[in-house]
Amino acid sequence: MITHRSYKTRGNPRADWIDSHRTFSFPGYFNPEHMNFGDLRTINDDRVQPGGHVPPHEHKNMEIFGYVVKGVCRHTDNQGNVIDVPAGAVQRMSAGRGIIHTEGNASETPNRYLQLWISPNVTETEPIHEWYHFTREDKLDRFCDITEKLPIKQDARLLAGIFGEICEFNIDNKRKYYLYIISGESEINGKILVEGDGLSYVNENVILINPVKETEIILFDMK
Repeated sequence: MITHRSYKTRGNPRADWIDSHRTFSFPGYFNPEHMNFGDLRTINDDRVQPGGHVPPHEHKNMEIFGYVVKGVCRHTDNQGNVIDVPAGAVQRMSAGRGIIHTEGNASETPNRYLQLWISPNVTETEPIHEWYHFTREDKLDRFCDITEKLPIKQDARLLAGIFGEICEFNIDNKRKYYLYIISGESEINGKILVEGDGLSYVNENVILINPVKETEIILFDMK
């Protein structure tokens, strides 16, 4: 079964410093029909103005990716990290027994940042923060496995690709998949998708991507 989630149906809490589009329920947006998808808990697509940041706060027992689409994201935490994560890079926080952090924009131009949460299969572990820069070539016309460089505590993978050519990607019908369009436009399994659209896959065997214009995609592969 393939289910389409239109970009128009996402939550959209805003403040003067942030414009956030939320696929699943999260503080500031509640939809009982979209609480999570398997172990995937959050896709927040955030645009942050210069100087904007989330106040320091704590997370526990969550695997959190930050996928920087545009600009630079400033990460600060209580482990002593102060890092400007550039576009193309992905950071991972394994919150474990607890990590206090803030994310924002210390640059002079707006940024765009995807916040992606996956529930872990172990808890109360040592907190970890790490990041890795992926090139365009890493992702061009293929799905790059982000979790090869940034492994997480779950039977799950985060994949990312930039597609300008037709791609047929085989998937395991015993697993669940969630696909999210970062940018561009493609016909995927017969449906036209644009930025912010999502597709969930259950008991399916293949993802068929036919770009209308170059399309950047993230894909979650879960048990």
